[in-house]
Amino acid sequence: MDIEKARRIRSIYNWCRFIIMVILMTLLFIGVANAQTVEERLAALELLVKDQQRQLDLQKSLNQNTDNDNKDKYKPQLHGILRGKYEYQPEIDKGRFEVRNARLSVVGKLASISEYKLEVDLCDESNIKMKDAWVRILPWNSLRLTMGQQRMPFSIDAHRNPSAQYFANRSFIAKQVGDMRDVGFQAGYDIINGNKRQVLSVDAGIFNGSNLDNQKSAWFSSPAYSARIQYFPLKQWALIPSIQHQQIAERQASYTSIDLGSYFDNGLWHIEAEYLRKTYDDDAFDACNAVNAMVIYKKLLKGDKSMVEAISWLGRYDWMEDHSSGKSGFATDAAGNATSRLKITDAERHRMTLGTTLHLRNPYFPTDIRFNYEKYWYPHGGAKESEQDKIVCELMIRF
Repeated sequence: MDIEKARRIRSIYNWCRFIIMVILMTLLFIGVANAQTVEERLAALELLVKDQQRQLDLQKSLNQNTDNDNKDKYKPQLHGILRGKYEYQPEIDKGRFEVRNARLSVVGKLASISEYKLEVDLCDESNIKMKDAWVRILPWNSLRLTMGQQRMPFSIDAHRNPSAQYFANRSFIAKQVGDMRDVGFQAGYDIINGNKRQVLSVDAGIFNGSNLDNQKSAWFSSPAYSARIQYFPLKQWALIPSIQHQQIAERQASYTSIDLGSYFDNGLWHIEAEYLRKTYDDDAFDACNAVNAMVIYKKLLKGDKSMVEAISWLGRYDWMEDHSSGKSGFATDAAGNATSRLKITDAERHRMTLGTTLHLRNPYFPTDIRFNYEKYWYPHGGAKESEQDKIVCELMIRF
């Protein structure tokens, strides 16, 4: 009996001990769980505080940037381009160094709807020339009204700034046949679709008429005019027709040019073709036709440690017929009397250009090294000394 009672007492003791251990373990787990929950809450609170601090810092930075933008909004911006090159002509076995462009331009805003630009070339074929000097107002949407000295809206290649050219030397359309600046008034408007993509751009203007050097005597009864339409059926494809009417030879002659061009550019390939026809009023000179076509492929190099960021391979064919700029005046007959026919300034020629461009890695001062070979053909002779077969090496820096 005593043994049986002792077993029961031991069993009750064991159960009590087990229950007490379970309770203690439960309390222990509850305490640990509560301790983890507090830590998690503290960590979450800390993250919340940090996140709010980041938001405050971001808002402060945005406000500071906005203030800086507002402060810098009307500060003039300085841009420039410097092009130095070496040319070698095998036919005459001679070479030369030349600073082709040393341009500086200042652009900026005068008020919320006003802009301006001043651009001067300190070495345009060894001469200092004012290129652009205009003011512009933006009264509504993309409408722009510009007055002053500016490039006339015409052509594709002739309208390019030297910083946007692909080859060391300009095409015949850009240099001889279609290049023209004047003083006047120009209006432009862009049409943007629902995807915020530009689909159409129209620019047109009236001008004094071939008289940049002496604007005081630039009175006209019939102004020069020019207009250009840029249509983008696709983001990478453009169709660009344009027309230009200008007076030359001290207003004793005039011409009208019609140009049709198109290009495709997807960032790697650039394919472009352009045709221009220039007719002279009163049969002052035979009509001049000109063509420019080019293909460029640009390959980006992998890695960010090499000095060369990308390489472009280029090919171009251009052609022009006999052309007169009017700067040489009128031809004379056998007796030395002036005729109504303008003197020829540029003989008919064909040219093939092949080249390679190294785009150096310089985010602050984009730099290109160009190597071009130009092959000329003159069906009827008349080649100028500087316009023959040549090898060109050019270094261009812009900012």
